[in-house]
Amino acid sequence: MLLWLQSIHLLKCTTSAMDRAAEKGHLEVVKWLHRTRTEGCSSTDLFLDQFVPEAMDQAAQNGYLHIVRWLHETRDEGCTEYAMEGAARNGHLDVVLYLMEHRAEGFPSYNVIAAQTFEVHCLFSASNKMQPKNRWDEVKSCLKCLAETAASEGNIKILDWLNQLGLELRTAIPIRDAVSRGDVKLLQWLYWNRFELCDSDLLELAVQNGQLDAARWLSQHGFKITSLKLIGEVVRTSKVALLCWLVEHGPPLDFTTAMKLTMEYHHIEIAWWVSESDRVLLVFEALQKRNRKLLWWILTCTRFKDVSSRRSIRDAIQRAPNKILQWIQKGLSDFTKCQWCLATSKKRARQQSEAAPGKRLVDIEERGD
Repeated sequence: MLLWLQSIHLLKCTTSAMDRAAEKGHLEVVKWLHRTRTEGCSSTDLFLDQFVPEAMDQAAQNGYLHIVRWLHETRDEGCTEYAMEGAARNGHLDVVLYLMEHRAEGFPSYNVIAAQTFEVHCLFSASNKMQPKNRWDEVKSCLKCLAETAASEGNIKILDWLNQLGLELRTAIPIRDAVSRGDVKLLQWLYWNRFELCDSDLLELAVQNGQLDAARWLSQHGFKITSLKLIGEVVRTSKVALLCWLVEHGPPLDFTTAMKLTMEYHHIEIAWWVSESDRVLLVFEALQKRNRKLLWWILTCTRFKDVSSRRSIRDAIQRAPNKILQWIQKGLSDFTKCQWCLATSKKRARQQSEAAPGKRLVDIEERGD
């Protein structure tokens, strides 16, 4: 198609033609443009002889080693430090190694700064002693940048390769970053390769960042939630699964926290993890504030094993307003397991229907369950 358009003089390339061909890995198109066109790579229309290295950058970022090699050997544009950074970030180890061997641009300065959290212990061959010392320093700097980039991207394959050379963490920043973004695979890799997960607040960090999978993994590997303060942070989010997990695996809920979660934030399922004595108090609150949803959930989805708990709830139901009492009788009458809480209310209803107007109801002695 390009040849045909060229033959009839309809081919009008922009200055990005070679860049796009290199970006997509079309080496033959790049070669053809190199032979037949004058636009070059990323030049301006007015200065066709001024080139910039965008083509090799894009080819490197997309892992097209054959394009990178051809551009390096054939053209003079070269590349920028973003070529190696992009190749590393996208997991193209072969491209990174080629650039390390044949180019001197290295990584961007921000990568070099971040890479101080890593050390790569590599020994160079004695046959290469003629190389200047600063060259080996550059290589080690690139390897450290490669390690930092691989860790930030969770690239286990590259980390495995670097670990064969000798990989060391100087700070806990990569571990904390992995926890914050919920990279469980990287946490598992660090654990298997005996990197120490020392910070005691890693589980709290996972919860604060909403990372349920990371929180579960850390909990399975010895980390504990020791404070209920995190619940206040999680409850304001929509992460219900994380909240339930935190309630289940954290310290026991106190009544104040349980009431706030169920009454104010409407997480009624939290009542499942509340002690029986506190659930009784929640029933009292639900009756007083006429919170039918919470009352329904507690009475139908949880069990009260203690006789005194059942008696207290029956007494509270007996004292409830008539509308709530009628709603309980109508709504729970079909639930066999809830019949224990209806006995007193049925007696009250019968007494009211039989009592003369203005006559005071007498207390009715409760029967056993």
